[in-house]
Formats: sequence, C-alpha cells, structure tokens
Amino acid sequence: MAKSYSVTSAGVNPAEDRAHRMRMYFVAMSLRVACVTSLFWVRGWWVLLAAAGAVFLPWFAVMVGNAVAHDGGQAPDAPEPLMLEGAAPEAPIDAPAETLLVVDVEPERRAAAPADPSADPGRPGAGDSPGGAA
Repeated sequence: MAKSYSVTSAGVNPAEDRAHRMRMYFVAMSLRVACVTSLFWVRGWWVLLAAAGAVFLPWFAVMVGNAVAHDGGQAPDAPEPLMLEGAAPEAPIDAPAETLLVVDVEPERRAAAPADPSADPGRPGAGDSPGGAA
C-alpha cells in the first residue's frame, strides 16, 4: 500500500522564504553601511572592527540571501524499479552467427587511378579529346 504524506511534511512557502532572505540581506547590508560610515569618526582599534564589518558583511549577506530554507519534512521513498521481461532468445548465444557479404560491383580505387585520363589506354574514353569529338 502506498505511504501517505501529510501537508505538514511539505516544504517552506517560497514567497515567505524569499521575504525572509530579503530581510536578512537588508539587515546585513545596513550593518555594512553603518560600518563604512563609522570609519570616518571611530579611532583606535575600533577601526579594525568597523573595517572587518565593511569587508566581510557583503560576503555574509550574499551567503544568507542565497541560502534557501529546506524543511526537515519526510522525503518520499523511491519506488522499486520495474523489471522488464522479454521473449526468450531464438538461437543460443554460443552458436556462431552466419555472415553474408554481398559484393555486386568491382570497387574503384581513386588513389590508384592515374591523374591523366589519356595515360591509361585500357580505360574507356582514354583516347578521347577533351572536347569529346575526335
């Protein structure tokens, strides 16, 4: 019997997830603006803290903005693969197969053909003039 799943095992609403990520990005970038502007009046070792916030907060904001929430709901189980059944082979595999090769014309080898048609007297049209009339 197929296993049933409840609505509570569904994932997070995409619109709510996107709104949450946008809020988190806005907060992180607002903190970055505060860090950059504070560099003008902060003195001492606090400058390092404000500079670190100005440098690392954009990376953090992008990572938080791109992180899609995944719910810990139940994932459906994969179904069992179907077995394909075919007809039994007509001939045993160990029997040698008969190969029939039919050659109905003599093969021409273009590499062995002379470049000048008048050089081969046995070839039809070898003694003809280029215009076709003798």
